[in-house]
Amino acid sequence: MNRVTEIDDQIGWVLNHPRMSPWLKTTLGTALECDPLAVVNDLEILNLLLRRRCDALVHEALPELPANLHAGAVGPADRAIPEW
Repeated sequence: MNRVTEIDDQIGWVLNHPRMSPWLKTTLGTALECDPLAVVNDLEILNLLLRRRCDALVHEALPELPANLHAGAVGPADRAIPEW
């Protein structure tokens, strides 16, 4: 199996998983139709802005959390993408 096929299988798993958010599914599905270089650039912007915003919101709500904890590390374990 080539690398793209493996990744497409993982994407399919996310798109078909009933507990994945509609926002994630829509964004992922839309990204598949875009130029890969544009997607990489957009991912960098989303990561920088949304991670910082989510971190700030989490730390405002739960000030006792360590400053280096990222919002992305908090969540249900069953949302993790399985390794193939």
